[in-house]
Amino acid sequence: MMQWLASLFGARKPTPVAAARSPAVQTGPAPQPAAAPAAAEPAFGQRIPLIDRAGRVAGFEWRLPASLAGRGSEVLAVHHHALVAAAGLCARGGRQSLVLLPAALLSRPSLQARAVAGTMLLPEGGPLAPEVAAELRRRGLLIGVPDGPPAQAPEADFVLLRAAAGGIDTLLLSAQLWLEARPRLPRIAVGLEHIDDIERALAGGITLAGGQFGAGERPRAARPLQAAAHRICALLNDLALDRDTAQVAEAVRGDVALSYRLLRYANSPAIGLPNGVDTVEHAIALLGRVELGRWLSVMLMSAAGGRQASAALQEHALARGRLLEALALRAGEPRPQSLFTVGLLSQFDLLLQMPLAAAIESLRLPDEARAALLQRSGPWAVYLELADVLSGDDEALFEALSEPFGGMEAVLAEAEKAWGWAAEVAGLQKG
Repeated sequence: MMQWLASLFGARKPTPVAAARSPAVQTGPAPQPAAAPAAAEPAFGQRIPLIDRAGRVAGFEWRLPASLAGRGSEVLAVHHHALVAAAGLCARGGRQSLVLLPAALLSRPSLQARAVAGTMLLPEGGPLAPEVAAELRRRGLLIGVPDGPPAQAPEADFVLLRAAAGGIDTLLLSAQLWLEARPRLPRIAVGLEHIDDIERALAGGITLAGGQFGAGERPRAARPLQAAAHRICALLNDLALDRDTAQVAEAVRGDVALSYRLLRYANSPAIGLPNGVDTVEHAIALLGRVELGRWLSVMLMSAAGGRQASAALQEHALARGRLLEALALRAGEPRPQSLFTVGLLSQFDLLLQMPLAAAIESLRLPDEARAALLQRSGPWAVYLELADVLSGDDEALFEALSEPFGGMEAVLAEAEKAWGWAAEVAGLQKG
């Protein structure tokens, strides 16, 4: 990954932008960076979505996996330099970036030069020297403090609360103490175990919350699909049964909201059609059945919303779908668009808050898709396993699973593009 990150970030210096912490903060010209240590071996970092109170992906937490803990200090420094550079690219895109890294590294000019204004930094392993903190803030960076007695904490731009053995309840109690002591200080919670805890944290006043997107307590009974989701399932099944395109177009025209969304999508820069499209029939003819199926799958996720973090879950599902499709193309799969559907539906149970088997019951899916989604078996299961490991700690497993798709660097590059595409499509769904 170091070679890929070096090619992506190493040749460019960050351009200071307006600081997020305060309009009064000014960023001066960055000093020439000292040479960063050379990369000794590839590794991968974790990219964990941070959810805001509107339930959307507001940014990402970037951290090194626990498997790197035993490496030498200079090897770890290489990885931290790359991690800060990756976070900076995200910050340039207008999203929040949170990086946890050793306090000693923050005094290095080479690392400071890679950090982009607005990036949130959490020093670990000791206090930050006042002059280092002042220089970082001068560059527009945000310095956080870990949880503890608010009265004893130094000046901070945010406080980081971790979900530990006490669980979500203890975290919310700490958040309340900080709210009372420093009401304007953003409170960021990380390490939450599942999406239900993320939503509880946001409802409890947390500014940003991140953790695992798995389910908490499973519902005992399946909830019925909403009418809009039923209509989209029927359309997807029409495509799966190879029904006439005119019949599909007529069914789309019968839904005003769906027709509007299709025309907006067909005319968007993401599609890039040379001429405007003003009828549903024309849109479907130009898009084709494969692209129409992809769009309907995306609309199904949108129609399945209804929980606080629905927007974040939808964007996460879109990124997984796009990643799996890109990997399927690399592997020469004859139906790569089917892997897009698999990645998308792998989050469907979280959106509907019901067992996955019940959630996809009404869909006519290929046997390979059902086996991968429900039993994590069959030829397509490896795609879902790789998507899961991508945000985990097992570097060796990630390397092994990435090998058939071009290696770790190739998979990480595809994941970066997938998140960018998902953000664009999620933006088209608003309104």
